[in-house]
Amino acid sequence: MRGTQSPTTLHEATRARIREMLAYRESGVFLALVVFFAIMYAVSPIFRAPFNLTTILRQISVTSIVAMGQTLVIVSGAFDLSQGSIAGLAAMSTAKLWHNLGFSPPLAIAGGLGIGVLCGFLNGVLAARFRLHPIVMTLATGAVFLGVNFYITRGESIIGLPDGLTWLGKGRIGSVPVLIILMFIVALLMHILLTRTLFGLRVRMIGGNLKASQDVGMNVERIRIGIFTLSGFLSALGGIVLLGRVGTAIPQIGQGLLFPVVTAAIVGGTLLTGGVGSMAGTLIGAAIMGIARNSLVVLQLNIYLQDIVQGLLVVVALLIDQFRRGELTWRIIFGKDR
Repeated sequence: MRGTQSPTTLHEATRARIREMLAYRESGVFLALVVFFAIMYAVSPIFRAPFNLTTILRQISVTSIVAMGQTLVIVSGAFDLSQGSIAGLAAMSTAKLWHNLGFSPPLAIAGGLGIGVLCGFLNGVLAARFRLHPIVMTLATGAVFLGVNFYITRGESIIGLPDGLTWLGKGRIGSVPVLIILMFIVALLMHILLTRTLFGLRVRMIGGNLKASQDVGMNVERIRIGIFTLSGFLSALGGIVLLGRVGTAIPQIGQGLLFPVVTAAIVGGTLLTGGVGSMAGTLIGAAIMGIARNSLVVLQLNIYLQDIVQGLLVVVALLIDQFRRGELTWRIIFGKDR
């Protein structure tokens, strides 16, 4: 019959399709996520409980939102080590605006997001216009933002937050938590920004070859300011979502975010040298980290192994990346190229 394929042709087409899928940079880390999830789903009834699966999604939501901004920064060839401090400052500013100045929850949230934008803009100006090294500069500004946070709060927590301030972290639309919906919306918008806009193309060009970008007349300064400003906004958004999850404004909020955020981007395949990265990969990386942390709990392993697991995942991700770029081979490891 016309239109039918022989078994051989169908087999070859299937193999070609599989090779095409595996060619994507995210395919390897996605496969690792599927295998990891399947193993845990099979061995642990607690892990596969609907409540626990929802808990995992809640846990990775904040990390993913902030990590999207970090991915954009790394793709541009820089780093933002102030994200955790910006998240904390934005969260505490939101609570203070409501508690001390009587702002309505929506205005307080807008104020907190504005704080994040200002912090990110400051980072961008220092990195682009004053040409300070992004890693050292954001390490310094992160310390400044943390100090401002503790200064304005005097180290005191704020309890009894209204539902309007906690809705992003605890609210639901139907049966789906708001923060999970927000995570996927941010991921979609950031994916479009990075892959479907001129701004995203220029971000990748700057990270891939800064000198060539400057030679063609690209306004690198303006783009870098925009990158850091967006990172500040997403850091603030993540901090405000975390504020809603916790339900209490504590000055230390956001201080544990930086390592999981950077790890999610690296595990997700973002090149530390810049130019290459994806929001889908970062989302997958955050999911792997979330499942790893949750697995330690449901398997009743020592909770202090979390840092070890996270560190080992980063090392493995870096090794895989070196292999993929051809900068590391088994011959190099065993000293046969020396």
